[in-house]
Amino acid sequence: MKRIAAVLAGLMMMSSPPTQATPFGGIGGSLGDLMRLSDARTRSISPENRTGEKGRGGMTPLAEGSAREAARELGLGWKVNPYVMIEPGETVVLGTIDGPGVIQHIWMTVTGDWRQSILRMRWDGEDAPSVEVPVGDFFAQGWGRYAHIDSLPVSVNPGSGFNSFWPMPFRERAELTLTNTAPERIQVYYQIDYALTAVPGDAAYFHAQFRRVNPLPYKEVFTIVDGIRGRGHYVGTYLAHGANSPGWWGEGEVKFYIDGDDAFPTIAGTGEEDYFLGSYAYLSRHPDGENRATDYTTLYAGYHQIEDPDSDVDQRRFGQYRWHIPDPIRFERDLKVTIQSLGWRGDGPYLPLQDDLAAVAYWYQAEPHRPFPPLPDREDLLIDWTAPLNHLGKLGEIRLEHPPGDRYGTDPRALLDGETGSGDPGDGRWLGVEGDDLVAVVDLQATRAVQEIAVRFLERRDQRILHPAAVDILVSADGKAYESVALAGEPEAGRIRTFRATLPHREIRYVKIAARNAGDHAAQPAWLLADEILIR
Repeated sequence: MKRIAAVLAGLMMMSSPPTQATPFGGIGGSLGDLMRLSDARTRSISPENRTGEKGRGGMTPLAEGSAREAARELGLGWKVNPYVMIEPGETVVLGTIDGPGVIQHIWMTVTGDWRQSILRMRWDGEDAPSVEVPVGDFFAQGWGRYAHIDSLPVSVNPGSGFNSFWPMPFRERAELTLTNTAPERIQVYYQIDYALTAVPGDAAYFHAQFRRVNPLPYKEVFTIVDGIRGRGHYVGTYLAHGANSPGWWGEGEVKFYIDGDDAFPTIAGTGEEDYFLGSYAYLSRHPDGENRATDYTTLYAGYHQIEDPDSDVDQRRFGQYRWHIPDPIRFERDLKVTIQSLGWRGDGPYLPLQDDLAAVAYWYQAEPHRPFPPLPDREDLLIDWTAPLNHLGKLGEIRLEHPPGDRYGTDPRALLDGETGSGDPGDGRWLGVEGDDLVAVVDLQATRAVQEIAVRFLERRDQRILHPAAVDILVSADGKAYESVALAGEPEAGRIRTFRATLPHREIRYVKIAARNAGDHAAQPAWLLADEILIR
């Protein structure tokens, strides 16, 4: 009995409230915290209140408002200045906040190319930004097209409502800017919601960094983030994966190198789709009985974007995210995160891929942090949906055995520029030779794994433009000894025909296309017009 009484007394002491409750600073957003009172002061910055000051919202004079024409009959206070315009090359300060405090929510919608608008955040007067990411990628919209996300820290809603709920503490000052690197001006609506309150001593600072490589060099891994120094924890990954070759692309492992790991990491995953909490190529059975990749968006992980064109040449594009909120990756000194780009060879072994990979890494750490690597040049950030053809030949050099004629395009690079032509031979995307065979040699500049080669030809008999009488596709490792590769069946009928060869993932450097002119070379010479040599 005495033992039972002692246990009950102990339980009562453990469950009793402390004699002096710790004041609640308003930081945190759990459902259980909503009942607690706090001395935190709520503020918000938007174009209608650029400073966030109390009682200063909606005061923009009509003559100065961005929407003054729409509000001209209603006047002051009637949605006079709901957005800002950012000119090409201009950086606009979205907000500066004197601390201490925490940013709790950011909403914005941005026009234009989201890859060319760069979001930066700085804490406590630092020179190097702690966040430097294209705005679309920051909100897991790296392909520049809307994709719904319903997750805990990031929500993206129709038609392009970007929301971040990552808590972002600061002690002295916060500054958020947006830079327009595009040649056209953009329109930005936004709101930054924050609390002015004491920040706990153990609160780390929010960071996000962007990287892109296209294509990934053969047999190299993609670095999601490196150079993190200090103490902190990794909380998320967004990956925009563009498949530059046919077939499955998601076998690569994600690896975390923690606190001095060298050749081998502490954490090694089992595959790309596994890391993003899916499995088996994201396949599920659909109502028609077919197994197909299925998108999903959940609190902590998603395969939320599938841009899988119904085409034999366009790049397939995917978006995936993984938030380490219940399971942050903690580090004391340093952190590096990588992912392999890996598929399957037709005969079973793994195939190192040369894909288009762009990622955002999200983490918290104690300041100071190391400056980030420079962002890619503007040209290397661009996402082109008008000509999304992406292949290994774009990295190569080309030589023609016979010079092109003057009537159509004359630059041999037209055969490797990723631009496909229409049925109009004068659209600027076709290259032609008259009366001769078209013989082109492509040097890929390095040994690469190739599984498909294709070339497209146009026919317009009314203009003496004929399909080739025959096409031979040859490959070589050294540029001297060439081997002919069998065509994969007959080319499809139509004005534009694609001649295609598939390989068992050969490691080659040189590709030769030999197309025989079908015209009478003497009496009635014909044109041969090609628009692209596709090498994947």
